Amino acid sequence: MSSELIIDGNKSVSIKRIQQRLTYDGLLEGLPTRKMNAHILQGIKDEARKFCYLNEIYLIEPEEKPIQYSGQYPFGEPAQLPSVICIVEVRSYSAYRDMSKDCSALGLIWFQDDFMFPIAPEIIEKIKSVPYAHICEEFNY
Repeated sequence: MSSELIIDGNKSVSIKRIQQRLTYDGLLEGLPTRKMNAHILQGIKDEARKFCYLNEIYLIEPEEKPIQYSGQYPFGEPAQLPSVICIVEVRSYSAYRDMSKDCSALGLIWFQDDFMFPIAPEIIEKIKSVPYAHICEEFNY
């Protein structure tokens, strides 16, 4: 397992911290719905900000899949996100906008079907297109 990722086309960043949990942890019965998923997506960036101690968070939009249900589900339209939420802080020992800074960091969120490692191959490809240099936070030591 490597703690290095390629982001923004060709920039190497290091994973500094990871948090993972089940997407529907706490759902005891019933089905997830589009409304529930929207609520999860709305709150996940705040959760990531607290975990990473960063303001800049990038969400790789998850695919929401409809759940087949015969009849009318009374609590909304059944749909599910991938099973696991992954929150990762990545850092680089380079700055990209303010050259007086020493390093940069970004919080990333994605959803995948299983706990990592490994990171799902389709997520690795999406991470490569995250515009890190334009949205990362930059710091001095």
